[in-house]
Amino acid sequence: MNRKLKPPKNKWYLLIWPFLLLASLLLIIWSPSGLLHLRQLHVEHQELLEKNHILEKENHHLYEEISRLQDDPAAIESLARQELGLVKEGELIFQFTKPQPGE
Repeated sequence: MNRKLKPPKNKWYLLIWPFLLLASLLLIIWSPSGLLHLRQLHVEHQELLEKNHILEKENHHLYEEISRLQDDPAAIESLARQELGLVKEGELIFQFTKPQPGE
C-alpha cells in the first residue's frame, strides 16, 4: 500500500505547457476572430443601432409630414409659401434691402 510514485525521467512536457498556454491566450486575444475583433464588432453594432434609431425617427417625421400634406390644405399652403415663395392673390409683399456702404 505504501507505493512511492516515481518522478518522470523526462520533464520536457512541463516546459511546453506554459508556452502552449501563453500561445493559446495570445491567439484568443489577438487572432482575427479573437476578443479584440469581437469588441470592435460590438462597438460597430452599437453605432449601427444608434444610426438605425435616428433613421427611424426621421422616417416617422417624414411619414407625419406626408400625412399632413395629403390631408391638410393649410399645410400645403404653408409649404408653398416657405419653399416656393408663393403669395395669395391680393397680398402685398414688402421687401427690405440693406443699404450698401457708400449709399
